[in-house]
Amino acid sequence: MKRLFLVLLWAASIALAGRASAQGAAPIDLKWNALPGCPSSEKVLSRVRQIAGSTRPTGNPLRAEATITQPSEGRFRLRLSIQSGELAAVRTIDGKSCKDLAGAAAVALALLLSSEEPLSERDLAGSSSSSAAAAGQNEGGAGEGTSSPNQPPVAPPVAPPPTAPVAPARPSDDSDDDTGDTGPARRWHVLLVAPLAALAVGPLPQSSRAWGLAAGVSFDSWRFLADGKLWGAQREVTTNLGDAYPIELKHFSLGARGCRALFGSRFELAPCLVMSVHHLSVLGSGPNLVSTPDATTWASVGLGVQARLLIVPWLGLVAGVDGELQLSRPVVNFSLPVTGSPSPKPRSVERLKPAAATVTLGAQWIF
Repeated sequence: MKRLFLVLLWAASIALAGRASAQGAAPIDLKWNALPGCPSSEKVLSRVRQIAGSTRPTGNPLRAEATITQPSEGRFRLRLSIQSGELAAVRTIDGKSCKDLAGAAAVALALLLSSEEPLSERDLAGSSSSSAAAAGQNEGGAGEGTSSPNQPPVAPPVAPPPTAPVAPARPSDDSDDDTGDTGPARRWHVLLVAPLAALAVGPLPQSSRAWGLAAGVSFDSWRFLADGKLWGAQREVTTNLGDAYPIELKHFSLGARGCRALFGSRFELAPCLVMSVHHLSVLGSGPNLVSTPDATTWASVGLGVQARLLIVPWLGLVAGVDGELQLSRPVVNFSLPVTGSPSPKPRSVERLKPAAATVTLGAQWIF
């Protein structure tokens, strides 16, 4: 009798351990692919458990794969692939934020888990929705047995046993959920590009490098920016009456551009219309020379293309290529002294090239 009692006690402990393990296991095998800032898979599964309550074991485990993308600014899309045994279906839901779509996925999966009837392919497929608003409304009341208008009629969730009540679904206080949008995305942003590096071929005789910054605004797919660049000085040497005169060319420019993104959200490509105003001063030194700089100013217009890689919602890398035609080609002059004459003699140093190509690279801060 003692041995029989020990055997029964051992069998009971194994059964209780297995039951506890089954109750603590996740009710669904979920593969979650979401954008940065979206709720995590753990939070979605926790919401599923809250809505569905305790679920009965099934012969065919429920598997799901969810992917959230952002086809355009202010618009998100959920692709939910569901499989139960040999049955499989795909749902597509659009929404205004990641948080809404995560809630819609939790509601859909909880309703399937809490069904008292065997699931059919029609149950898995539901009906694809162009908005997650209805699902988001049902998330708050799913624990009370309401069903989504986007889902086929299903039985209300199984009530939890009195000894283990399940708290009704409510918004989580975790900080991760706070990153999700609670309304429509803002359509405009302030942009700052700093630092901004540039490399140009033309209109000066030598290729030149510059540092600068740009600032502007974006509205939907449009970008408007103004920039300033300080170009590296170029040096030349000219001779007069056997004397050498070093010449330094100092160049800065102010520009503006308007761009429109044609496609992409995380990686964006946009053609641009650009224009610039350039100022060039010529400063020399040498024997009998009074250092008075000569200067010239001109404008240019052209086309360009700019690419942006969004690293996080508030920071991206931008790179662009611009081609500009000079609206005028002033001759760069330098005044040299003339023996026996009080007036200096202007001498041509260089004629500007008719076109220029510029490559830019910078970090874009989004506010």
